[in-house]
Amino acid sequence: MGRRNVVITGMGAVTAFGRSVEALWAGLLAGRPALAPERVLGVPRPVVMGRVPDGAAEDGLDPRLVRQTDRFIRFALVAAEEAVRQAGDPFAAVPARRVGVVLGNSAGGLETVREGTLTLERGGRLHPHFVPAFIPNLAAAHIAIRFGLEGPNLTVSTACASGTDALGVALDWIRAGRADVVVTGGAESLLVPEMIGGLSATRAVSPVGDPEIACRPFDAHRSGMVMGEGAGILIFEAEETARARGARPLARVLGYGTHGDGTHPVAPAADGHGERAAMEDCLADAGLDPAAVDYINAHGTGTLLGDRIEWESIAAVVGTRPLVSSIKGATGHLLGAAGAVEAVVTVEALTRGCIPPTTGHRIPDPACPLRVVAGQAYTGPVQVALSNSFGFGGQNATIALARYEGSGL
Repeated sequence: MGRRNVVITGMGAVTAFGRSVEALWAGLLAGRPALAPERVLGVPRPVVMGRVPDGAAEDGLDPRLVRQTDRFIRFALVAAEEAVRQAGDPFAAVPARRVGVVLGNSAGGLETVREGTLTLERGGRLHPHFVPAFIPNLAAAHIAIRFGLEGPNLTVSTACASGTDALGVALDWIRAGRADVVVTGGAESLLVPEMIGGLSATRAVSPVGDPEIACRPFDAHRSGMVMGEGAGILIFEAEETARARGARPLARVLGYGTHGDGTHPVAPAADGHGERAAMEDCLADAGLDPAAVDYINAHGTGTLLGDRIEWESIAAVVGTRPLVSSIKGATGHLLGAAGAVEAVVTVEALTRGCIPPTTGHRIPDPACPLRVVAGQAYTGPVQVALSNSFGFGGQNATIALARYEGSGL
């Protein structure tokens, strides 16, 4: 039997723009950030971040479940509900043991851990659900519980590459025959003083207090990243399974590449060898010539070093013809969920023939040779795209997606 083709049939998102893919897409097209400055314990200045609106992670959920789970778990559940609705009941036609779940998450529920520490310091007692409220694998577990899914269940933790690596695992499971349908993506909520203060200490976080220009991917005056939170969930299916039930696929999943730098716990390799290897292996896995790539949804965090190494790596692998954009100036950096939400945006770009502008990018860096979409959206054919995610520890992952015939909106 030949290698199975994999398609995407549903998507969901929770971001600072709200609790739907449509809210995310509309916000990106508007070119305005869903960011705001907040005071953070231990940080002397206000820090701009992308916080999910109040209620977006709780409305419609069982109040008891809300009390017993961290925000990242609730984000995942809300996004999963949207993805399943769009996919049109993807679990009905296959045995529960043939449906898997794999999500990315980098650090679990630190907000819940922090609240537990404060409770103990005040002489209080912890709730019996304290531990399952914050451990990283419970987002995937709760999705399986909600829908009665009995297939392989896994959580990937590769820092900011977690979401994209989870998508790659889902692709591999279906190709290998381990599952027919996989709920995949990533979820994260780490807007706590320990994380924000720690990243600020590395000088990775932008010191700019104006949300409009705090995060400026590939801009000449970029000054650092901005943190966000949220979730992106996608339904991956074997193409024959989707077609048999009459589903309308949104996009194809063509390939995946992942590589480690093996050089430094924080800084990317100066020569970008891990980033290049991830993209090269992704193209090889997909059977794609570099010239076939129309668009790259870049990692693009807005840091001086990271953006430069990424543009050099992109140019080395696919040249400077593809259009490039980043959403992090609008949503903030969702860390372990970033790759999943960015895959959602990439699929929307493919189906709509439209690439949103890179929010925050105003003055092109003269050293950057890439065609960065900025100022206004690009409208035109987009057939094949890559989405990059790179993380601490030298984690590099790339996923290749393609427009599905007849999927235009």
